Amino acid sequence: MGNKKNLYPKTIKITLAQQQVALRVAYPECRCNTDGKRLVWMGKIRPTPLSQEYKVMLTLELDRPPQVWVIVDELKRLDDPDFPHVFKVDKEAKMVRICLYRYQEEFNSGKYLSQTVIPWTVEWLYHYEIWLATGEWCGGGEHPQEGEPKEDNVAP
Repeated sequence: MGNKKNLYPKTIKITLAQQQVALRVAYPECRCNTDGKRLVWMGKIRPTPLSQEYKVMLTLELDRPPQVWVIVDELKRLDDPDFPHVFKVDKEAKMVRICLYRYQEEFNSGKYLSQTVIPWTVEWLYHYEIWLATGEWCGGGEHPQEGEPKEDNVAP
């Protein structure tokens, strides 16, 4: 049994520069910059042709999970105690950090933001609009309960 091959190849990290290029190709009308340590993407997202546009900011730092913020001016019912799937409301900066995933397996440094986090943001905004109309969150998912330990990739 001496020479066992690794059945699970190691994840190859995608650099911030590679993420930037992929984001610019997928979303040419948006802004995306990196200084080699941090990437910032800013754009407008319309989840359906009948939806309003939402201003979104995504940040990614080396060896950290991405964070997605929606500009508050675009969101309604922020004071609702049942406002779904958010980590932080920063009223001073007028931004809301939304909850898109919980476990590191859902996003890791081997996945492109343009193929994961941005489409997840579109889906979150779609379900947010349904929640506005019905009062029910239909997007599924889990959110850490009060007192439950939060993993690094989901903590505000």
